[in-house]
Amino acid sequence: MDASARQSRRALGSTGRRNQGFTVLETLATLAIVAVVVGGTVLVWPRIHAALQLEAAVQQVASDLQSARVLAIASAGTVRLVFARGSSGYRRDRADDHGAYHLDVARSLPRGVAVADVNSGWDLTFSARGNAENGTVVLMDTRGVRRSLRINQRGRVTILPAGA
Repeated sequence: MDASARQSRRALGSTGRRNQGFTVLETLATLAIVAVVVGGTVLVWPRIHAALQLEAAVQQVASDLQSARVLAIASAGTVRLVFARGSSGYRRDRADDHGAYHLDVARSLPRGVAVADVNSGWDLTFSARGNAENGTVVLMDTRGVRRSLRINQRGRVTILPAGA
């Protein structure tokens, strides 16, 4: 077998045709699959985004509750977080020596998340020992999905599982 015959046989491969690229049909099939995947992602993205925003809000409130407890212990004073139903924010207040509260920090929740309920009179207060009253904060996103955080008398914050 001469060199040109071997070269021709290698170029044809096992199917008997030259390996020069993709056919129009293969390219169109690939583009159709990509279009279906991208279209599905576009339709699902608002729900994914809302879920991520709600999770970020839950983590933020849990962190701020824990920070308020640490601040109360460190300053040997009283610190509270104040929520308002339907609002997209809350504030942290510190008590002075006379027991009057003053704004320390105002915080906003991520876009699309609001306070749905707080069952402790709309504020959660930490004493100088880090103790708190039992309470639950419920946050809700634009889909109506709710997530809750619970705080016990010892000041421990628990993020409740979704649907609880």
